Amino acid sequence: MDLFEAMEERVNVKVYDKRDVPEELIAQILHAGTLAASAGDIQPWEFIVVKDKQKKAEISIACLRQKHVEDAPLLIIVCANLEKVALKFGERGKNLYAIQDTGAAIQNMLLAAHALGLGASWVHAFEEEAIKRILKIPDRLRPVGVLAIGFPLPYEKYYKTDVIPFENVSWEEEYGKELSWFFKETWKDRFGWKKSIYEMAREVKIPKVEIKKSEQEKQESEKKTLTERILDWIKKLSGRKT
Repeated sequence: MDLFEAMEERVNVKVYDKRDVPEELIAQILHAGTLAASAGDIQPWEFIVVKDKQKKAEISIACLRQKHVEDAPLLIIVCANLEKVALKFGERGKNLYAIQDTGAAIQNMLLAAHALGLGASWVHAFEEEAIKRILKIPDRLRPVGVLAIGFPLPYEKYYKTDVIPFENVSWEEEYGKELSWFFKETWKDRFGWKKSIYEMAREVKIPKVEIKKSEQEKQESEKKTLTERILDWIKKLSGRKT
């Protein structure tokens, strides 16, 4: 699935088919979470996969009795390792970076679930201490989100919340200054909306940067075998002289 299609089509799903989520799909969702950006490349996220009915029932109570949490075939609790982040970034790392990083991981996981044909809901409201007790989570970890995941029902209607247009929440150079380029007449016409913003983005031509080689470098390169070229490339990466 195209990335922009996944972002555009993803909805919050709270009613699920009873089928179990295959382990292969769970692995892909977890892997997607680990691909997120993180401060200092620390990657503070840790995941707890829950399928047990009793545990799901207890977690549902901790999530302010949200029924879909208990009904979901799969729960993934995303935690931030505060101790790991604090080693490098101190209190700011614990209070901000850890939450930012795990939030990025969660968004990756939601998009992955949608792309795999699953439905998911990011549960924000829950009693942290209760979740930690139920899942035996150590103090160095903080639960940041509960993901309820399952196959969506084909006959169920899932509604997407209206998105606030980006031009209403984006500013140029300083807060409160509208995007000058967006409100030009040509852009008004294009956002008519004859084309989606994603189609327009695909049409943007990014100039290619050409690296010019000297005639001597070209001749030397042509004389070398493929193996020799690969070895030269490896040496350059390691900073050694050829």
